[in-house]
Amino acid sequence: MTDARPTVAVIGGGVAGLAVAWRLEHPAAAGTPVPAVTVIEAADRVGGNLRTEVDDEYRVEWGPNGFLDSEPATLELAKAAGLGDEILRSSDLARRRFLFVRGQLREIPTSPGRFLASDLFSLGAKLRICSELFVPGRRDLGLAATRPETDETVWQFGARRLGAEFADTMLDPMVRGITGGECRRVSLAAAFPRMVDLERDHGGLFKALVALGRQRRREKRAGGTGGPTGVLTSFRGGMTSLPDALARGLAGEVLTNHPVSDLEHSDDGWRIHCGDRVLGPFTAVVDTAPAHAAAGYHPDAEAREILGGIRYNPLVVIGVALRREDVGHPLDGFGMLTPSTEDRSLLGVLWTSSIWTDRAPDGTVLLRAMCGDASWLDLDDAEIMRRACAELDALYGLRGRPLRHWVFRHRRAIAEYEVGHLARLSALDQAVSRTPGLFLSGSSYRGIAVNACMKEAEPTAARVREHLTNLGGDRP
Repeated sequence: MTDARPTVAVIGGGVAGLAVAWRLEHPAAAGTPVPAVTVIEAADRVGGNLRTEVDDEYRVEWGPNGFLDSEPATLELAKAAGLGDEILRSSDLARRRFLFVRGQLREIPTSPGRFLASDLFSLGAKLRICSELFVPGRRDLGLAATRPETDETVWQFGARRLGAEFADTMLDPMVRGITGGECRRVSLAAAFPRMVDLERDHGGLFKALVALGRQRRREKRAGGTGGPTGVLTSFRGGMTSLPDALARGLAGEVLTNHPVSDLEHSDDGWRIHCGDRVLGPFTAVVDTAPAHAAAGYHPDAEAREILGGIRYNPLVVIGVALRREDVGHPLDGFGMLTPSTEDRSLLGVLWTSSIWTDRAPDGTVLLRAMCGDASWLDLDDAEIMRRACAELDALYGLRGRPLRHWVFRHRRAIAEYEVGHLARLSALDQAVSRTPGLFLSGSSYRGIAVNACMKEAEPTAARVREHLTNLGGDRP
């Protein structure tokens, strides 16, 4: 007896693709038809950049270090996949964050009193920051998708509202740490839409903080939680636990070592070429591969051009394990980021063993440094370690040789949403509409973080289900 259900292929076995596949196989509404889903991954394992290197008692992340617990979709899917007992909140030390500014580590102030006492900013910059209350809000916010001339970079936004010194000192390293890119290129509306909403809805950031504080207090008095906690969260086995659990929980086939070379559509559906093998036909295809990969095989010429134009930043991740006594700094925090004005190779350093207490053996520390210089990609491990340890020594006073080290190279690590990104996505949506049954999703488009990919999975699955219903694919 043949399976007459509609068939859906999900290209990409990263967390975005696996989450879409899970949502297709586990619809929220009872009685919703479930298609037969096949996940197709180019690499020899699922997870994409969510990969944890386990070396004895050390756990070193290739990519994201965790996710904020403020997005319900991520925790919901993690628990549904059987990871409820594996969820791990970061240490309280992780609330302290540092910047390397003017040759020294300086803690980021988290209260008005600490802000006034901090030497992170000059007196003039502090006065400029406080004057944000009197900076008028822009009237053309939220229109970047249809009027790209209204888009602005993160740096332009920060300088306009809080001053150039704030943008250089705070926003530049933040953007470098998140995207590996430059805040003078990254679109605020695409990368940080919440900031646009706050200015548009409240007229300014300080006014928004006051309004949101009042709202949280009202919710708390009414018996609520007072708002999302936003605590950095991972899993006891590392971030690789999430894609591994999702893949194990799928009923459909998960194919690895299947790089896609071509997509073609005919009257009986979509066929996917993976080298000499042709898969299909499929009723629908969800492509969650990185945009630069999709640009190589998407059937629409305009879509290929747009996909190929999405910028990706390189990243070299260096894990370093040392004896605790061989590190002069107390490492009492999350880690540090470095503004580009400091002219240092390392974008930042995460103090992994301080964030997570089970990532390194007792008596040792684990650091994870990040470099966005593309020239490092072609260096051998020994030279990368020599350069990285020279900077770490200057920062933390290293007194001994590393016990172990790890080097992970990402030639195209993270999508950078440059100014005009939302307008390009609008044009991409129009191009993709000419290929019904083919959907795009994933970190290349509307959010690079794990939470964004997990949140987008259900709306993507809903669009697929609507397409199948319109085709009559919900009938056996």
